Amino acid sequence: MSERQTRSGRHLQPSRNKKLDKLLNVLIGVVVVLIIITATYVFKWQDDADQAVKEEPAQEEQSGDNEKEVEKEPTDEEKQDLAVEEDKPSEEESKPEVSQEEQSAAEESASDNPIVEKVITNKNWQPTPTTQTGQHVSSYNDKSVDWAEKVATVSTVTGIDQSNMIIWRMQNNGGPNSSIATVSTNDKSQMYRVSMEWVDNEGWKPVKLEQLNTLEGAY
Repeated sequence: MSERQTRSGRHLQPSRNKKLDKLLNVLIGVVVVLIIITATYVFKWQDDADQAVKEEPAQEEQSGDNEKEVEKEPTDEEKQDLAVEEDKPSEEESKPEVSQEEQSAAEESASDNPIVEKVITNKNWQPTPTTQTGQHVSSYNDKSVDWAEKVATVSTVTGIDQSNMIIWRMQNNGGPNSSIATVSTNDKSQMYRVSMEWVDNEGWKPVKLEQLNTLEGAY
């Protein structure tokens, strides 16, 4: 090999090394750029995910607040309805109470009247407390206080709630302070005739309860 060829080979080898170094530097730069871009997208995605997680509870809380706002206090009309329902006595509360003493003092007897199943009297029956004052006048006007107190007396002695009662007849029973009422439950499963007398300053007092087996001829 001649001296000229040797020098030429030595001259080409450094040139190739420089090109390789330059190519490697370019590739390294590309890789670094790709790493930076990838890292940027990763961090951005992580931030978006964290923000979504934070916003979701906030939306749920806001939704809960909206639901709370929907459940507002009842209107004045609704409050009145609730008050009426609370003040309205239940069926159990509205039934007249009969003490053990009254039950034990009750006496039953048969009747010659075929429509009367049995006659019940009780010495412990008490007058229905009255709100009337002054001279008493028996009234058969169904809007009057006296009528209402008669009905209350009938309800107490028969055990029939007024809302479940049909008044077939309420009339004078031979005197201004004596009255008789024929009543039944709405389904007519219970039928009674109640005789009552007025006690001054106290009210109407039941004196006889007839349990009927029919309403025909009862009034």
